[in-house]
Amino acid sequence: MVIDVRRALPGSSFEAEVCVIGSGPAGATVAAELADRGLRVIVLEGGGTGRDRTADDTYRGVAGEGEHDPIDAVRQKRLGGTSAVWGGRCAPLDDVDFSAREWVPDARWPIPHDELRRYYGRAQRHLDAGDCEYSASASGFPDAGPEVADADVLLSDGLWRWSPPTTFAPRMRTLAQTGRVRLFTHATVARLERDPVSGAATEAVVVPRRGLEVRVRAREFVLAAGGLESTRILLASDGYGGSGLGAGIGNAYDQVGRHYMTHPVGEVGRLQLTAAGRAFGLGYAVTSEGVYARRMLSLAPSVQAEQGLRNLKAAVWFADPKDPSHRDALLSTFALTYWGMGRARVGFKSAGTHAHYADTTGITRHVRNVAGDPGRVVRFARGWARPRLTGERPLPSFMPLDSNHCRLRFDAEQSPSPANRVILDRDRDALGQRRLRVDHAVSPGDRQSIATSLTLIGKELERTGLATVDFSDVERVGDLAMTDGTHQMGLLRMSDSPREGVVDPRCRVHGSSNVHVASSAVFPSSGAVGPTLALVAMACRTADGIS
Repeated sequence: MVIDVRRALPGSSFEAEVCVIGSGPAGATVAAELADRGLRVIVLEGGGTGRDRTADDTYRGVAGEGEHDPIDAVRQKRLGGTSAVWGGRCAPLDDVDFSAREWVPDARWPIPHDELRRYYGRAQRHLDAGDCEYSASASGFPDAGPEVADADVLLSDGLWRWSPPTTFAPRMRTLAQTGRVRLFTHATVARLERDPVSGAATEAVVVPRRGLEVRVRAREFVLAAGGLESTRILLASDGYGGSGLGAGIGNAYDQVGRHYMTHPVGEVGRLQLTAAGRAFGLGYAVTSEGVYARRMLSLAPSVQAEQGLRNLKAAVWFADPKDPSHRDALLSTFALTYWGMGRARVGFKSAGTHAHYADTTGITRHVRNVAGDPGRVVRFARGWARPRLTGERPLPSFMPLDSNHCRLRFDAEQSPSPANRVILDRDRDALGQRRLRVDHAVSPGDRQSIATSLTLIGKELERTGLATVDFSDVERVGDLAMTDGTHQMGLLRMSDSPREGVVDPRCRVHGSSNVHVASSAVFPSSGAVGPTLALVAMACRTADGIS
């Protein structure tokens, strides 16, 4: 059953055993897992089946100190959530992410990695990412030569795997249309009400349109609305509005919204792959079960410890498309496409790591490059379009590595800091709810860690004969705009004590044991891989804790 809550009568109320807030990867996973057990589930989705102006407005935020992409540009309020624009990249966290590291304070998980690892297989199935196998050698990639295989500095056997990518809107529709859940759309949650004695949540107050409130009562509540929106709901609950110490659910010690982490990302360096490097399989490959995958490059945990480095993953990337001197028609086509999207603020990729394409210059030279070799563009376009028309798994992204040189793309760990936070601003959105204000910056220490890690990886690529490397521009890491907010972690961090975080090791909010959080917002450390696989694994674990 799908219900547009805007049509509900004022004062309407609904009841379920479990109320799941959010219909993206985490919310859809929890709902499916609980429905399989026969529980009565209501799913509240703040948007509709597609984009609409009101929903988009409620995701606009207020810029605070530091740098961060506009938060309405890095998430979507609609059925299926931001999975509608997800790239599909999956990888598990590392053991080192869960270890106590004195050089990364406040990054300790209160659970071992094995507690999450046992759910990765279930998460893979929800994400359609194939086997839970993240070894390149076990997935059919070319064998590494002895210099590479025996390396004790550079690790190259790890993988990213790609979901098709899976969007969760069709799954939510199926769950609702078959009667397994009740799905409410345009159901923005203004706040949770709770019992003043026990602290347990009693109902979610939904605001479908300004002036109309609908209430959903349940025995258990699961916040799965994404890191930022789940944080807003907790801050706005209890009627305090996040205005001071003890404001909002789970915020007795002013922890809700703090320790905000994203993944600093960027592309630097200039590499020329050798014949051995090209044979090593540094681009996309298809595993035995037909899933696209790529090698990831990283430093051994022992090296990270010796050097005091945060975790980092790297991959070989194409040359800078913005520089028309490459004279490559395909790279110029890419630059022109993202230049247009960035200038017009069109599409999810107009923000984040692609935002700098709005500053592309030499437009005329780019046009000449395209005109000089249109066949290259046409051949790529045919290959790009075919699987999208036939329903096959598409190539995950634009990735030509056949030009004169390449770069290294990095995804880095960000250290948790209580100064990186979100709070409620006085400005209000189209539904009358207070907007989020974001204070976020990447520290000089994190930037130096990135620069050192990339230098060490570059030296190892040369030592092992995979590439010749020019890292004369590595110092640019100190000035790169690292504003990507698509991965939202740490805001509701997991901890043993409410003095140090927001949820307990079972992902229940401290002080409100029937409010669960299924989100990467609970991660105490960010790791260096996209959080989707881990957050869906966490959602499976959360569902197992509800009976």
